[in-house]
Amino acid sequence: MRDFLDDRPIKLRRDRTNSPASGRPFVLAAGLIVLVVVLIVLDRQGVLGPTRGVAQQLLAPVAQRLTSARDAVADFATAPRTEDALRARLAELEVKNAELQAEVLRREQAAIENESLREQLAIEQATPWKLLGAEVTVRAPDAGRRVITIARGSAEGVAVGMAVLGKEPGGPAALIGIVEATGRHSSDILLVTDIGSQISARALHDGRASLGLVAGQWQRGSRLRLEQIDRAIPLAPGDPVVTAGLTSQLAAPLDLAAVPANVPIGTVERVEAAGQHLVAALRPFVDPDQVRYVWVILNQDD
Repeated sequence: MRDFLDDRPIKLRRDRTNSPASGRPFVLAAGLIVLVVVLIVLDRQGVLGPTRGVAQQLLAPVAQRLTSARDAVADFATAPRTEDALRARLAELEVKNAELQAEVLRREQAAIENESLREQLAIEQATPWKLLGAEVTVRAPDAGRRVITIARGSAEGVAVGMAVLGKEPGGPAALIGIVEATGRHSSDILLVTDIGSQISARALHDGRASLGLVAGQWQRGSRLRLEQIDRAIPLAPGDPVVTAGLTSQLAAPLDLAAVPANVPIGTVERVEAAGQHLVAALRPFVDPDQVRYVWVILNQDD
């Protein structure tokens, strides 16, 4: 058997010939070069512009995810490992969070103040009044009286009897109350809807004005009532009512000499006859119960 195996010829792997190498790699390289040159030429001619935009839109989400993954890995690699380091990092983040919240609050307050100043400037440009803006800080807990407190007082020039304005979006600046009492940096405002409020007023109708008295009616189930109107001058729903500037002549418990004329109050809703006079229910231009920022008129008409 051994002799038989030894006599069988063993076929060895054929040695590599020394024939020249195939030219396929060179053909592929040349083809790639030609393709690159063609793409460059087409790009310069603007042919590939739309295709590039579509490709960027398709690849943008992938790139963002890869970037987020890279940042997450970097954060994980650099994150503290010990308990003390984690506590220190947490305290640092809490401080930064508090600073950010304070900055957001400051920006919101600045935006509110800027808006109030713009409204004040618009009012002053349209009227002869000098105004002092103030925030409403307190509303009287006594349901029997309609009084608010503002964050301005005698130190800022506020005096008893001065008119106080409010404004609603899309409406005019209108009377919402009268300064009833002052402290150094705060003042109490008696709202025009309170039963103790009485303001001399003029109702305007077809170029004519009728003198009357606006009284608060909140405790009696309504808001404002225009009284003592001469029946010779007709009134109609929608007629505007403004201050007459004569309130200081009324027998009222407040010194109201500082209320100027032509301050908007409201509009007539309905009219009724009462003896020799007319009375009318009024809808105020501004709901005094909703105001959060007001302006005090510091001067009478020039």
